[in-house]
Amino acid sequence: MKKRKLETEIQFDFTLLGLITSMKEYTLAWHINKTLEVELVKEKDIEIEFISKSNILISNYLHHSMHCYYRILRNKSINQFDDENAYIVPELRRFDFLLLAKGYEDTVTLDELKKRIGSIPKVQFVQAFAVDKLKSRENLIF
Repeated sequence: MKKRKLETEIQFDFTLLGLITSMKEYTLAWHINKTLEVELVKEKDIEIEFISKSNILISNYLHHSMHCYYRILRNKSINQFDDENAYIVPELRRFDFLLLAKGYEDTVTLDELKKRIGSIPKVQFVQAFAVDKLKSRENLIF
């Protein structure tokens, strides 16, 4: 019997920002709520199962409205202490948190968004990434 292979191309319709900060996630969420005037709320931890690796648990906060979407992901797993398999996006291991944003374009530009988040105390660095260029971009699909 002839086998058929289904190939799909996933469209990533969000902006990805990496944040370096020493803050706890709930403190970062509170500051982002005040800075961007959103309501990030703690969600159930996301469990990602890998074929060759163990499962990882990712802590996250979510704001979802009719017009915009923000999700803060802790880049390092909360249940792994092995640095090799502990990151949701291993090539961005220097970044403590990832911010997925969509629909913000109506109110603010990407540069303004980076500037506002960068102005939060203890946020040391903010950088935008092209999701399509990341090797482990599939880990960001929920």
